[in-house]
Formats: sequence, structure tokens, C-alpha cells
Amino acid sequence: MEPRFQPGDLVACYLTNTEIVSGLFQWGMVLEVSETLQDILVLDNGGYTNWYPATRWTQLDEVPKEKVLDIYGLLA
Repeated sequence: MEPRFQPGDLVACYLTNTEIVSGLFQWGMVLEVSETLQDILVLDNGGYTNWYPATRWTQLDEVPKEKVLDIYGLLA
């Protein structure tokens, strides 16, 4: 079975309840993936490393950089 995460993946954990529709709880980077349990070792935004179930985290997609605006003109 192919693991959901690879070392180096950026991940986020979201907090949801009745008052907060979806709030960012933690973010981090995957350091290691357990082949047997599919748990992941994450270095989080607080500087801590912990093992978590992979279902707790969502992989952050890489956003491609786009040109937003090109300005053409003559300077006098």
C-alpha cells in the first residue's frame, strides 16, 4: 500500500467545531513515515516532533507561482 505522505511533505491540521467552521490548528513538515502503522513523524510549527495518525493531517498542495500583472510603458 502506497503511503499518503512522504518525508518533506508540508501538512496542516484543522480544528472544526460548531463555532469555528474551519480553523488552522497546526502545520508542519513530515520527517518520517511508519511503514507498518502509516503514522507520520511531524515537526510542527511549535518546534516539536511527534508521531500522529496520518488521518489527522492534510497535505498542503504546492501553489504554482503565477504572473499577476505586466506593466508596459515609457518613462519620460
